[in-house]
Amino acid sequence: MSIYTESRVRHGVSPGAQPEKMNTMDPENSSPSPHISIAVMCYNEAESLRPMVERTLAVLRKLGQPFEILIVDDGSTDGSGKLADELADRHEEVRVLHHPANLGIGHVLIDGYHQTTGQIVAILPADMQFAPEDLPRALDALQKADVVNVRRPDRKDPPLRKLISRFDETLVGILFGVWIRDLHWVKLYRRSVLVDIPIYSRTPMVDTELLIKAHRKGARIAEISLPHYPRTAGRSTGATLSRLVRTFADLWKLRWRMWTGR
Repeated sequence: MSIYTESRVRHGVSPGAQPEKMNTMDPENSSPSPHISIAVMCYNEAESLRPMVERTLAVLRKLGQPFEILIVDDGSTDGSGKLADELADRHEEVRVLHHPANLGIGHVLIDGYHQTTGQIVAILPADMQFAPEDLPRALDALQKADVVNVRRPDRKDPPLRKLISRFDETLVGILFGVWIRDLHWVKLYRRSVLVDIPIYSRTPMVDTELLIKAHRKGARIAEISLPHYPRTAGRSTGATLSRLVRTFADLWKLRWRMWTGR
């Protein structure tokens, strides 16, 4: 049994290094699964978390379909965890999963997909560089697709971060034959695609592995361009030369696993 199934405010450790498949229903909850699940990635985003969640609530409530919001607090030290708990106490649609330490974006992504139950799932950053008001356009694109990859035509990120992403995208195209921009940005998945895909990655390659395997299974992948907004609070992490090296290594590991049938 999962350690994440007891209450709307959840505390625990991310799953271990075994391959993960995605849940279809919470075994402790007999109520129908929500139609839409939004996981919010949060690490030291105290200034932006509340407006991000409240704007997302407003958008989803207008859609008139059952939904849930799961805040994944990745060991924040700036009070974001307490704020997340307050939001969960105030809004019945909101739950929180607390990592006891900063485990990294790979574990956040796995929990965002694995610990939600909606038939449609997306993971959004808490920094508001993706506007919740753009969600309906992405959901419309999903009507004729199984996966929607959101592109950023006017990306508001530092040059080094853009360079790392372009390097990553080129390698993925060469190694796997999947030529898609913005591999590590917002995506919408149908749960039916996620449940059959085992995930071994524990780094930002989680999204890449999911997309490559979905492509190989014949999933219909649509792309849509939506605005990208500058960060107005908090601090971006991850845009370093060491990450460039790790990206290269992680992609070769993924290529090897797929060669060996994993």
